[in-house]
Amino acid sequence: MSADQIAEIAPAIREAIDGGPDMCATLTVTGKPDAWVQFVGGVANAAYPRTDDPSMILASLGSAALESWAPGEFLTVKLDTGDVPSIAAWIDRYFEQVLNAGSGYALDVSIESM
Repeated sequence: MSADQIAEIAPAIREAIDGGPDMCATLTVTGKPDAWVQFVGGVANAAYPRTDDPSMILASLGSAALESWAPGEFLTVKLDTGDVPSIAAWIDRYFEQVLNAGSGYALDVSIESM
């Protein structure tokens, strides 16, 4: 877990939450367009490059309930917390452990209404 990345993720999550249910934060690893997470309305939609069932991975990340997934494409989870730092930490762990971003990754962030 990286404090620098969490500090960058948290304001985007806060802005998405404060912007209402249709405001979406999209976070993409700089230079890796296939490594992304979107957050909107308490739900994270993310790239899922693996083909195995994500249940075990999600259990290790904590505080998320699987809603849907497509092998090698994406997964969608309901995050079980409304706490911005906890959401940011979960997203950071996802980038590091699932999307193999490493601990020093840089992010491109965009906020938009859906």
